[in-house]
Amino acid sequence: MALKIFHTSDLHLGMKFIGYPEVQAELSEGRFETLLRLIDTANKEGCDLFIISGDLFESVSVAKKNIIRAAKALSEFSGSLAVVLPGNHDFISPGSELWAQFKEHSGDNVLVIEKRQLYSLRHYDLNVNLYPAPCDAKCSEKNYLAWIINENKESAVINIGIAHGSLEGFSPDFEGKYYPMTISELLMCNLDLWLLGHTHIQYPLRLDASSRIFYPGTPEPDGFDCEHEGRAWIIEIDDNKKINPRAISTGMYRFSHDTAEVNSLNDLLRLKDRYSKEGYGNTLLKLKLKGRLSRDEYQGINEIRSFLNERLFYLAQFDTTELKEETTMDIINQEFTEGSFPQRLLTTLLEIGDSEAVQIAYDIITEVRR
Repeated sequence: MALKIFHTSDLHLGMKFIGYPEVQAELSEGRFETLLRLIDTANKEGCDLFIISGDLFESVSVAKKNIIRAAKALSEFSGSLAVVLPGNHDFISPGSELWAQFKEHSGDNVLVIEKRQLYSLRHYDLNVNLYPAPCDAKCSEKNYLAWIINENKESAVINIGIAHGSLEGFSPDFEGKYYPMTISELLMCNLDLWLLGHTHIQYPLRLDASSRIFYPGTPEPDGFDCEHEGRAWIIEIDDNKKINPRAISTGMYRFSHDTAEVNSLNDLLRLKDRYSKEGYGNTLLKLKLKGRLSRDEYQGINEIRSFLNERLFYLAQFDTTELKEETTMDIINQEFTEGSFPQRLLTTLLEIGDSEAVQIAYDIITEVRR
């Protein structure tokens, strides 16, 4: 009865990344490359099942060439069966061209779950029963678990549920629009294992012996709200139905936010050194700089920007709105009339060595003058 499963979801093939036109093609292509790596990993691991629990595609109107490409890629899985569940982005509907075209170009070892019914995998030499809940629309305030709860389960087989939707207390679905599920509902189905999709973060956050419900998270990060490296599960089930899950890192690109405090030339050099290390060649970065620099040091900002543009895959944001020039006597004399109140105040603060008060006063005066 032992079984080894590669579990992934939410590849969103065909995503266009229109917000990043300079690197749009590379990001879109990266999702297909990730799919190929997932299949290669599953083959090397000797997995019996390759399960995609929804949103293989970004939409139901994805280009035909992308459908064919995905179908042929999954046909390269060397285990017993690749299973694809329609999610809320690539939902199943009567006369669906997406899934008709997909099935036309996929091999006999690829199964598209089109109905809410029991799927016995004995035909594929697997002692497994699948209990799926495919999506039939982009949004739904109800899930499709009821039929599973009412089904009799065979104790001699591995009973696996596959669904796509949000999980109460974990998924950010505050309006309950995406097939909302609860842990109690899932457990009431009396299955050995649940493989879910939709939420792009891996679940559970901490594993224990009772873990039976799994989200793999997206295998390829898709934006700055997804800062993890791309994840998937390899799940082994032994003859006693004991579950042994292993999280793996899968992504090609990384989306990262960073805020750096820079108040000296050494701070700038440390920032440059940080991004000189290996591993940033596929990073998209939004960087915010904060602090105070002398006029001469401030000139180094353009050098840092140029360095990051060369070093990173893509510098999406270089925010210096909170990086100020240090207020010096030269700046005070250049900007304020000698003997004026601002000039006398700032000079006094500078002479007594209260640099923090100088900066606060200068910022307030500058703001009032605007």
